[in-house]
Amino acid sequence: MYSFRLIAKSLTAFLAAQMPSDASLRLSPNAPGALGSKSLEASSPQHSSSPTCSPSQQARQALAHLESLRTRKEYASLRETTDMAIELVTSPQMSLRDARMFLSRLVTAVFPDVSYLEIIRRPSVWTS
Repeated sequence: MYSFRLIAKSLTAFLAAQMPSDASLRLSPNAPGALGSKSLEASSPQHSSSPTCSPSQQARQALAHLESLRTRKEYASLRETTDMAIELVTSPQMSLRDARMFLSRLVTAVFPDVSYLEIIRRPSVWTS
């Protein structure tokens, strides 16, 4: 039960991280508005160097919620997957175009032996 919740919360944080506060979408690696640790510091009101494109408040909240799962005993067995999800969510190299790969990596880590999820594990099947 907590495995699916982790995937859902991770996907929420990832998608929110790809929608900066300026209502744009992060469609390429290193696009402005990334939710990395440096961008969080730079986008705080007192240190804002680029007020037009910073991580949204929803993205910051989703990341904080995802990070809080590290300390919850229900998610203790999923610690490595939680860390991987946080690393990918905060990576400026990731963009909205990487959502399939992100979901694939989470599903593979959490449900490695569930055969009917093979279609999610192989994103190449999704392309036409």
